[in-house]
Amino acid sequence: MVTLEQKLSLFKKLVDEKVQKEIDEQILNKDDEIKDFLEKEKQILESNANRTKKAAIERIKRQKSEAISTMIQQERKLYLKKNEEILRDLLAKIEDKIRDFMQTDKYKEHIEATMLTSLEAFSSEEHIYVSIPPTNFNKAKEAAESALKKAGFENYTIIEAELNYIGGFVLENERQTIRLNKTFAEALYLKREDLGQMLHDAIRRGETL
Repeated sequence: MVTLEQKLSLFKKLVDEKVQKEIDEQILNKDDEIKDFLEKEKQILESNANRTKKAAIERIKRQKSEAISTMIQQERKLYLKKNEEILRDLLAKIEDKIRDFMQTDKYKEHIEATMLTSLEAFSSEEHIYVSIPPTNFNKAKEAAESALKKAGFENYTIIEAELNYIGGFVLENERQTIRLNKTFAEALYLKREDLGQMLHDAIRRGETL
């Protein structure tokens, strides 16, 4: 016959087993929850890390691009400055050559030939004003008078022009409807862009000026 004490002991054992089973199930469920939580946290951390890494890479690329752009702009400014300095030096040398040319008899021939061609734009019945720079004024004046007479112009006035004209002459009719600037200074101004391009091409080819 089972005693009360034995029954209580058996009941206690059954209760303990049931409780332990429930505890084991809860622990198992908690383990799954913890694993799910940790997996989600891992994904979040990895996602944040990837975003941070991507942002860092983009920032580095942007900084690199900005640095390269700044360097290119600085190099371009230096190149343009140097190019302009060389161009000014080249123009100064050309002006010196022109002044040397103005001391020769060929300068007088040049004035006469150029003026004969230029006078074709005017009527011989008009009064013509001829402006000649002061350097070698008399030589150029003689050439101008010779050209005017050969072209049949009797009414003209020859005056001394501004110093910065650097040789050549300016023709203008009395009505001021036609004006031809045939000074060397004007020719240099018109050729400045071409000279600059020639200089640029020469520098690119590595030629010594």
